[in-house]
Amino acid sequence: MLRPGMIDADIRRFIDDICTNWRPEWGDRTAWAHELTWSYTADIDRMVDRLQDRYARRRGRPASDPARILRFLGLMTVREVANLVDGLRHVRQNPLLARLCGWQTAEAIPTIGTIYGFLRRLYPESHPRTGAWRRPSGRRLKLKPGQKMPPRRPGAVERVARRVAREAQRSSRPTRPSDVWDRLLGTTAVASVHYGVLPSEWHLAPDGSPIESGAHSFGTKRCACPGKSCQCQRWFSDPTALLGWDSHRHRYFFGYMPLAMAVVNGMPDQPSHPLLVSLALHPGNRNDAVAYPDLLVKTQRLYAVEDPTIRMTHMVGDAAFDVNALWTFTRKRGVVPAFAPPGPVEPARISPAATAAGITLDKQNRPHCGVDRDLICLGQRRMGVTVYACPLRQRRHESCETPCAKARQTVTVNDRGSRYAESGVPYGTPAWNTLYAERTGVERAFSLWTQKGIKRARHRRPYLWLARLAMGAIVAHHQAWARVAAA
Repeated sequence: MLRPGMIDADIRRFIDDICTNWRPEWGDRTAWAHELTWSYTADIDRMVDRLQDRYARRRGRPASDPARILRFLGLMTVREVANLVDGLRHVRQNPLLARLCGWQTAEAIPTIGTIYGFLRRLYPESHPRTGAWRRPSGRRLKLKPGQKMPPRRPGAVERVARRVAREAQRSSRPTRPSDVWDRLLGTTAVASVHYGVLPSEWHLAPDGSPIESGAHSFGTKRCACPGKSCQCQRWFSDPTALLGWDSHRHRYFFGYMPLAMAVVNGMPDQPSHPLLVSLALHPGNRNDAVAYPDLLVKTQRLYAVEDPTIRMTHMVGDAAFDVNALWTFTRKRGVVPAFAPPGPVEPARISPAATAAGITLDKQNRPHCGVDRDLICLGQRRMGVTVYACPLRQRRHESCETPCAKARQTVTVNDRGSRYAESGVPYGTPAWNTLYAERTGVERAFSLWTQKGIKRARHRRPYLWLARLAMGAIVAHHQAWARVAAA
């Protein structure tokens, strides 16, 4: 069982003392501005309180203080150190950096194995995989610049949306390995709301950001076949990483595709601070649209427990999320979707033959014949395509003196473009342009991921990647607190 942490208060007193009595051997004080500001603002003790269930009560030897290890991970993020081994060497060589982590002496600094063991504790896999036999993924399509990787199986997005909607109706759910980091990030995001950094009504923007694994995509041969093109199974040092497509850089990569949600709207009359509030780590071949339903349900359940006053009102996404199943799924979850279309939006239309027969559409996209009689709806052939027929097909309706060419045929209305007008924020209006312009904030929310530090790392395990990514999102919250306090 962990003891109540008091690291934050000690480090703040230490920073107050050294700022008034700065030593020359520490170098230029301005060079330490980022480290001192984050160390003074970070609220690590609040996070440690959420880790009590990860430690046994009154059994075994005392555990290493997780507050100091979390501060070490945060400082490595601030200093843009990719390798944890290099970061630990910096701490051992610099007494000031060690003191900002909370270690008083050089003997108190743990080994890299202790840090890895702590991160494994926060990512409890039931059956951790240290390697795997599998065939290399050879799916390399010729895609255009900016084009997304299509799902391997047609209709995968619709099936995933139905499955997640069905599972979301259950009161309980299985434990996820990422639950601990989800709680830590959720605690920090709720604190951002209380500090006035984030509003209580969120406009969320989901997006993925590829990261490359330190392992090789072709694995290691274990057979005696000559050459390199045999189809025998191989040994992969990073078994959960897969081959994916980076549509932004127009290249393939081997690694992971984390999907994250960022709050892109700011407080009224204050500068915007786009911050990540939820994330999920997936293999590189996972499409953003396929991973989105599960992340939305997880985010809603997380903050329904952390702070029920938080409301998620809008979901702003790019063309990768413009799927009929995701529009329907998002609406049923009580969120207004605002997904950009992949091309120009066409109004509702009917066939040229129906137009020649004198059939027109009203404002509700319902067809009328030449004598202004409503056609009967026969149902939807598929999402956005509705089939109508003339009332003459039913005996109880009165006869028509001048039947048209469509009197005994069906009329199909293609109104797939109308979903952009029925979303609550009609596409192309000033309200839509203002809302979708907020989506650029998700790229700024990835700043601590895309800089020299985290994405330059070459980890080979998902528990390391999730720890680095989640800690980067938490550090971004702390830095936003400091900017608001300094304003």
